[in-house]
Formats: sequence, C-alpha cells, structure tokens
Amino acid sequence: MGRAEERRARQRGGHRAASRRRRSAPEAGSAPTAGGKAAGGKPPKSLLRRIFGWKKILGTFFGVCLLGILGFIGLYLYVDVPEGNAAAQRQSNIYKFSDGTILARDGKVNREIVDLSKVPRKVQLTFVAAENKSFYHDSGVDFKGTARGILNTLAGKGKQGGSTITQQYVKNYYLNQDQTVTRKLKELVISLKVDREKSKDDILAGYINTSYYGRNAYGIQAAAQA
Repeated sequence: MGRAEERRARQRGGHRAASRRRRSAPEAGSAPTAGGKAAGGKPPKSLLRRIFGWKKILGTFFGVCLLGILGFIGLYLYVDVPEGNAAAQRQSNIYKFSDGTILARDGKVNREIVDLSKVPRKVQLTFVAAENKSFYHDSGVDFKGTARGILNTLAGKGKQGGSTITQQYVKNYYLNQDQTVTRKLKELVISLKVDREKSKDDILAGYINTSYYGRNAYGIQAAAQA
C-alpha cells in the first residue's frame, strides 16, 4: 500500500469518528437551562403540574367565597324583621295600693317592662361591659362569634356564647332559643337590620327587658324584685 492510499484511509477513518461524535452529542437547545426549563424554553412537566394544582386550589377557594357572598346577599334580601313575639312582650298583672306600692302580681310571666331612662346609667354600662364592650360602635353582629356558633351547632356541641347585645335581643324578642343553623343565620341578618333601624338605647332597653335573670324573672325590673 502506497503513502497516498494510507493518507486516504486515515482521512476516511477521521470522517467516520467525527460523524459518530456528532450523532452522540445532544442537539442544540435540548439541554435544560439554568432556570430548569426544557428544550425550547418550556417548563418541565412537574412544574406545570404544580402551577395547575395551585390554580385549581385558588379557583376552588374563590368559588366558595363567591357562593358564600351571593348566598348571604340572597339571605339578607329574603329575611325581613318580623313582629315581636307575644311572649316577649307579655307582662305580669300588677296590683298596687293608692300610694304606688305593690300589693300583688300574677300572670304567666314575671316581667315588668321599664323605660331605659329609669335604669341608672351605671347599670346600663355594667351590662355593656359584661356582655358586649363594642356595643355602641359595632354593627350589631359578631361575625367571628356567629361563625364559631354555627360550626359548634353543626358539630352538636350545644349552646355557644359569643353573641352581641343586639343578637341576644333579636333572639329573645323576634326569634326563639332553638339551637339551629337556620335560627342563627336569621339572627345574624335581623340583627344587622335592627341595628340600622333602631337606636342603641332602644336595643339596650329591649335587651334589658327581655333577658331572663333566673328565679322566674324576665327583665331587670322583675329581677330586682325577685
């Protein structure tokens, strides 16, 4: 074999090796970038799954919030302030001497409704401090306490506190003592409307005169004489 043929053989071998290296090397743009993206600048499938997973969660959350808001608006438009319960307005029959002292009282309910002006201011503030410190500037509803009460009712945990003075007045005067979600939702809506329609003094007077104080006494006047 001459030198010319040896050179041609080496050249052919070099071309084959270069061709094999080109076939084994990754194509341009196919390697992941520093930002974790695949070929063509596309994010990997795992990242896409995470993004779409969060979108689904956020979509569900906002959907539930929207349904809740629409449901509350519908409830607010549907529920009206009812007439007061007859039982909440019932009073004792009181018999007095000519000088005003009480001779006797009878009736199914031990209650004597009094005007708020006859209740000392210190006593009024004592009720507010004990039951609802934000009474004079709140909207009549404790949303957090109401939500907690609804959840506890659903869980069957019985009576729960957390209501404002307005809510307690609404329960005593317009509704009843049932521990149900329906009654709690009505209480919430009616309390918002009553707070807009009545003065704080009227609400406080209604609360004082309809609350039960024990020993068969309804209202502060009956409680004072029990």
